[in-house]
Amino acid sequence: MGNGETFVAHASMPRAIGDTIEAAVRQIQDRSGLSTIKTWIETDIAGRFVGTEVLGAIASSTHFLADVTVLNFNVTYEIGYAIGLEKPLVLVRNAAIQDAGPTIGEVGVFDTLGYRTYENSSDLSAIFRAIPEAKPIRLPPAELNRKAPVYVTDAKFKTDPATRIIARVKKARLGFRSFDPNEQPRLSGPDAIRQVAQSFGILVHFVPNTVADARVHNLRSAFLAGLSHGMGRVTLLLQNGDEPVPIDYRDLVVAFYHPDQIDESVAEFATRVTEAFQVSVESPVRVPRNLLEKVNLGASSAENELRDLAEYYLEINAYQRALRGDVRVVVGRKGSGKSAIFHRVRDRIRSAKGNIVLDLKPEGYKLLKFKEDVLRLMTSGTLEHTVTAFWEYLLLLEICYKILEKDRVPHTRDPRLFEPYRSLAGAYDSDLYVGEGDFSERLSVLLERIGSEFKAKYGSDAHVRLSEGQLTELLYVHDVRALREQVERYLQLKDSLWLLFDNIDKGWPAHGIQGEDLVIIRALLEATRKIERQLERHEVACRTLVFLRNDVYELLVQQTPDRARTRRSPWTGRMRIFCVSCSGAVSSLMGSTRIKRSRTSGARWR
Repeated sequence: MGNGETFVAHASMPRAIGDTIEAAVRQIQDRSGLSTIKTWIETDIAGRFVGTEVLGAIASSTHFLADVTVLNFNVTYEIGYAIGLEKPLVLVRNAAIQDAGPTIGEVGVFDTLGYRTYENSSDLSAIFRAIPEAKPIRLPPAELNRKAPVYVTDAKFKTDPATRIIARVKKARLGFRSFDPNEQPRLSGPDAIRQVAQSFGILVHFVPNTVADARVHNLRSAFLAGLSHGMGRVTLLLQNGDEPVPIDYRDLVVAFYHPDQIDESVAEFATRVTEAFQVSVESPVRVPRNLLEKVNLGASSAENELRDLAEYYLEINAYQRALRGDVRVVVGRKGSGKSAIFHRVRDRIRSAKGNIVLDLKPEGYKLLKFKEDVLRLMTSGTLEHTVTAFWEYLLLLEICYKILEKDRVPHTRDPRLFEPYRSLAGAYDSDLYVGEGDFSERLSVLLERIGSEFKAKYGSDAHVRLSEGQLTELLYVHDVRALREQVERYLQLKDSLWLLFDNIDKGWPAHGIQGEDLVIIRALLEATRKIERQLERHEVACRTLVFLRNDVYELLVQQTPDRARTRRSPWTGRMRIFCVSCSGAVSSLMGSTRIKRSRTSGARWR
């Protein structure tokens, strides 16, 4: 086998894997007379911390072999750690063992890194003898990302801890990129290595074993954690309670038992990232060796390239029409570039100091519990009226929040803004909803309060019909009329207000969308129209852009009655729906039947 030592990592169960590996090691030793292979079993010494012994053995070895037949936290973390140290790596899999799940295909990572298969100790001995020919996985030629220095693992299911972690990262003003399994169904090994290599800090969230998809999520997170530690990045590993990280590596993880502990951990992590950002010395970037290494196809998610998007974004016709305010709804299939348009329009509009831009992503899962607990119990007439009133109230509160956030400092220097700002702040600061956090947290608090009060007053009786007074009592905490007057007064001192909505249908299945889901979207469109009309009476320019998947939009058109169709807009002449990428005719919510084809993109609009 040549000089150097090979360290072997494998799962302890089933025993057949370890027995086969030990038999192969004995065959190599019998032939060479050298102990050049060391397994993790040899590091399991009483009185010593196994995790430290294993990591030390990986660091001191010249080669690393890992068995990925059965994936567990320890082996997955150690593979990431070895790659981060740029150790020559060989992955193997016992073809005789039946997949017990989660499989390599479900997790990703390893299918793109590649592995060799064996069936017995003789096969594995041949692989051992070829180990000296193994090469390390070369880290990609990437500069440290100073615009978005943090990489975060997001959870598939947005539990309260998952939502709070993302909110605290945003609150810490850390530019970040993320892996979201709702956007990317699998994590590729090369992409994970690239993302960690260009990051100053890595934040990994392990979810409890009771959460659906926990095993797949935690294995991906373990690989990223190992990469981060191997590359020497600032790392924060968070888990809710005492699981799922095994005791071997428990000391690497920060466990939280209360949401406030998340805040403290993220604040400390942000400080360390800032320190690393300031003291880092930019190392020379390795020159790409061939054309493929020079090609950058970008990230699969627009959210991970927000700070670079302006450098290469092509201003297509859809973007230009959205920017001019010619359209209200942007429609396209998943992956067609709707989010890119959302972010480019947002950045372009809010670059002008006189504009107020409300960029909201009311993701569908936040509204699911609200729909199940409240909306399904209402009559159809009460349902639509309730949801419309809910959106009006939510938008009014968010407009206030955005104004107070944007002009927190400018109002102290502008005498025109000072008194209206103070009056608006006084009218707004009267509800738990206005507490700290991002939009997801504030939306959760509002929905939880409404759901709790509805249950307390009306129980689980179906077909509840609410009067206007009952609806007001259920939804509103603020004096809505006084708050609206303050907002209208303040916006008269601004140039325009833009209401942008994305991800409202995120996570909705292609089949199985219910009537209540469509009511939520239709009520949102109606609520924005009401706000536009109210502000236009005070000569305040207001524009709305709602981004929807084309399948959701087509269902919305089919189930929208004539009485609810979009009416003519005073400021556009007539409302139009723009489609980013779809092959069929796009129906209008106006009742108009004429269709015009775009000569530039092939998309259609009303």
